[in-house]
Amino acid sequence: MKKIKFKNLLFICLFLFNTSITNGQEQLMAIDSLYLTSIDHFYKNAENAKSEIWNGMQLAPICLFRINGPALLYNHPNPPEDFIWVTDKLYIGEQKELQLFGATQIDINGTLTAIVDYGLIHYSCIEEVYADLFHELHHVYQRNFIKQIGFDNPAILLTYPENYINDGIKLFEQKTLYKMCFEQDSNSFQKLVNQFYSCRLKREQIIGDYLRYEETVESMEGPAFYCEYEFYNQFASLNEILKDNYNQKHFFGILTTPFYGRKSLRHRHLAAGMAMCFILNKHFDNWQSEYYSDSLSLYDFFISKFKPQKEKLEIDLMYYEISKFHTTQESLKHKVSFNKFNTQQGIKITFKFNQNPEFKGFDPMHAESINDSTILHKTLLRLSGDENNKLFITNKTAVTTIDGQIWFVKKVILFAPEESILIKNNRIVVDIEGENISWTGKLKLRTDNEIIFNCE
Repeated sequence: MKKIKFKNLLFICLFLFNTSITNGQEQLMAIDSLYLTSIDHFYKNAENAKSEIWNGMQLAPICLFRINGPALLYNHPNPPEDFIWVTDKLYIGEQKELQLFGATQIDINGTLTAIVDYGLIHYSCIEEVYADLFHELHHVYQRNFIKQIGFDNPAILLTYPENYINDGIKLFEQKTLYKMCFEQDSNSFQKLVNQFYSCRLKREQIIGDYLRYEETVESMEGPAFYCEYEFYNQFASLNEILKDNYNQKHFFGILTTPFYGRKSLRHRHLAAGMAMCFILNKHFDNWQSEYYSDSLSLYDFFISKFKPQKEKLEIDLMYYEISKFHTTQESLKHKVSFNKFNTQQGIKITFKFNQNPEFKGFDPMHAESINDSTILHKTLLRLSGDENNKLFITNKTAVTTIDGQIWFVKKVILFAPEESILIKNNRIVVDIEGENISWTGKLKLRTDNEIIFNCE
């Protein structure tokens, strides 16, 4: 096949994509052209850099998309039938067809694929998007080839202890890890390693096996976040001042930012894992292959390489005093969040399930545990059942009442405008942007401001 010049590519895609849309609402925009004309270049860069960044890494198919816009599928062996052929590796379709959301990995026609939403507001340039996509490519590599590394259980995240002593030590520990990244003196570095190790030992006495949750996040997310860091710094075409600013803000700054309770807990250990990879790379060759061929957590592997000694912790009392105040405030915020949810506009709809629906997905970094049985989902909740029963909520809030674990949902509560709700023939349908729900059952209660529906 003859290669299509970039200046012609956008015109062809505009014609093919827009003529396939029947509702007239979805059109290719200028932002889409940025990725249509650069996706091939990204993949070539990723192919060339993958072994240098992480020895042994293999690439998978990718899909860039924009909510209510196009989905750009690249290097996929079996694209969906409705996707339009553009070049020998690029296909274009619609985001809504595959219900794509966020930056993650999903199965598309039997092949695990890395996906990223380039329409999110926090991206300031395409280099940030592609670095994030390389992050997700590493996760696909982990899932396909590094079977001993598993994803963290998000149910544990929601019950993680909110203990001010643990929080105070953790903040000191993270700052110690940050200093280790840039310490040049070998004696000072070893002192920092000893303090870091001693912090972990002390916190294990406080939170016990919840420390294993932290290690699981670091083991899986740390390498992927490290790959994102390396790819960004190798290919970002910005001046060094702007790159350094992004590096500190996005990659390293999390370690020195004060967080308490469960707030940004997973994000903190994503950064801690990245920092450990960064430090390992400064001191050892071929450590990536050694780590992935072992069964140790990233933290245990890190400790085995630097062999720290336990020391008396040198933590200023201010860490505990400040932590005690803010950890208490975080607990109070849960009550405020729940009250805000319950006082929003719209009809309050309660879905009661006779049997637990299939739990298809949620966003663990934006779910808040109000108490042991109540979870507030702020960005994503997806459930399914028999007979085309489905519940898909994005960028709207919903509350689940759970039975012991997050996967076992007894009730879902949400709010919707009255005009978006239809109850007919023993089925309730809620159809509005961000809420797509259809479930069979029986209406138990309907008033001017509340609906209770028993779901089959």
